[in-house]
Amino acid sequence: MKSRQSVWRALWPAPLSTLRSVLRSTLSVLRSTLPALALAVCLVSSAVCVCATSATSAPATLGLTPEALYELSMAPTSDYEARIRMWNPSTAEVWVDAARADGITVYSMCASGYIASLALADGMRVFYGTPLNGTSSGSPADMTRFPAAGPRIQALASLAGPLRYDSALMSENYTFTACQGASVAGRDTIELRIDPKWPGNVRRTVWVDFYAGTALRVEDRNYRGDLIWLWEVERIAFGPPRRQIMQAARAALSSDEAVPYSEPSMSLGEISRAAGFRVTLPAWVPEGYRLVALRPAQGILDREEPGPGRLRLMARMTSVAQLIYSDGLGAITFYQRPVPWWARRASAPRVGHAIEWERNGIRYVLVGDVDPQLLLKMARSL
Repeated sequence: MKSRQSVWRALWPAPLSTLRSVLRSTLSVLRSTLPALALAVCLVSSAVCVCATSATSAPATLGLTPEALYELSMAPTSDYEARIRMWNPSTAEVWVDAARADGITVYSMCASGYIASLALADGMRVFYGTPLNGTSSGSPADMTRFPAAGPRIQALASLAGPLRYDSALMSENYTFTACQGASVAGRDTIELRIDPKWPGNVRRTVWVDFYAGTALRVEDRNYRGDLIWLWEVERIAFGPPRRQIMQAARAALSSDEAVPYSEPSMSLGEISRAAGFRVTLPAWVPEGYRLVALRPAQGILDREEPGPGRLRLMARMTSVAQLIYSDGLGAITFYQRPVPWWARRASAPRVGHAIEWERNGIRYVLVGDVDPQLLLKMARSL
């Protein structure tokens, strides 16, 4: 306050010309300093905004190890709607619509006169159909039983669990590395490579959304590097999906049609009693593989058309025991069934991706994506 008073006292007795000169000098200083001040204010404001935005929308992948990043990508937490392309040698290319919200994931595709859907949540799965006109109220009365027929529907059914995995087994048998990935569906990604420690096994590559942590592309390749399974997002919109999709999924999951992802595993004695014959185990399995499930053969079968594959015929004729071996990512499935006396024909196992042979009235089928020589060694150890 003293400085202001001293200035006015000094100026007051001065002539008018002196006051004008002082005012001109003051204005000149202000003109030269105001742009710099304005720029400084803008820079500070921008910095504050950037910091605030970063604090509220930090990438979900920030600071995660490759193993933790893979776990997040297989069980994403972000809500979205997406269009997905799938491919494998059996079904070729198939397009599926996907939606996720509140822990529920829905996969859908158009079929003849309805939309075939698969909903997954809390270890449960359900197949159902809804009208093409999208007028379903979400009540069970608006739904139809899931009609299991055709390779496209089989591809949809395969989504009941292809991305699930055993983290402990994977850590024992695979190495994880991460690097900057290519853009997928217009989004930045981290490329995760999951390589087997033992030769002859499957390897996986995942392109993970940098911000959301959602898997945008998944490739599985066999021991030779051949592509055996592809799951790729063509487009994705993060945010709550359409209400009617989730409404129908919740109703289906709460109905009697919902079942666990897979039935509980049996003991060797239990599966033998259920199948009606003595189920046997091979003495040797590829390095890293463990027996993870024994159960009656499961599958969605087309009851109207025969379709390809011996398992379909086997399942119709008699009970089939299914033994599943896994190294955390790859799987080897071993089917066993009795053969009627009049159809028995002993044969020896031969190398291939699917090995079939018969001995002592039991037909065996061994299937896996590992090196066929490993499968043959496993078959011969029985």
